[in-house]
Amino acid sequence: MKLILSRHGNTFDPGDKVVWVGRRTDLPLTGEGCRQAQRLGNTLCQSDIRLGGLYCGPLRRTRQHAEIVAEWIGGTPLPIVDSRLAEIDYGAWEGLSSQEIIAQFGREELETWERYSAWPRSPGWSPSEATLADGVTTFVEHLARTQGEDSAALAVTSNGVLRYFLRLAEDKLKVKMGGRSGKVATGNICILEVRKGNCQVHAWNIAPDQGCLSHTY
Repeated sequence: MKLILSRHGNTFDPGDKVVWVGRRTDLPLTGEGCRQAQRLGNTLCQSDIRLGGLYCGPLRRTRQHAEIVAEWIGGTPLPIVDSRLAEIDYGAWEGLSSQEIIAQFGREELETWERYSAWPRSPGWSPSEATLADGVTTFVEHLARTQGEDSAALAVTSNGVLRYFLRLAEDKLKVKMGGRSGKVATGNICILEVRKGNCQVHAWNIAPDQGCLSHTY
């Protein structure tokens, strides 16, 4: 089963103050964010992929992204909202810029999260890291049980959650990525193959129109 993961599109326009937004900040997509969703929908239309499932987190930005994709490919399947795809609540970091976080909390925890996805303790993130990781694992297990062996599913979520899908991958991927955190840019996608409970990564943090979708299927 092929799982396509998409980070939602832009929620900040050029010139906006960019801050950390988690599950307590329910921003809509910008005009460019909507166009990023359209590009994914267009790429799916041009490929031979037929989605057996379309899932998204409960936040407006992920639902809107998934709804645009569904409309672009003909409205089938309709997006299914799954709470396990909800973004992290960034606690005391929510609503702050990275520079403000460094000024108030220091540089170390921010940099270790950005580089290595090491869960910080001081800002009081929620749910717990264990709960988040378990939710990602059970989501993939659910897809493996319910989707056909040669099927494809798309899940639209946020950057913090995507890092935990990466943790399900084989160790060789971590070597291939050079130990990077697995951060995904807005509108970009990742492609996983799920087989017998194991995940293998075919692509990570690529633009939808890079060609990997067609080549992977």
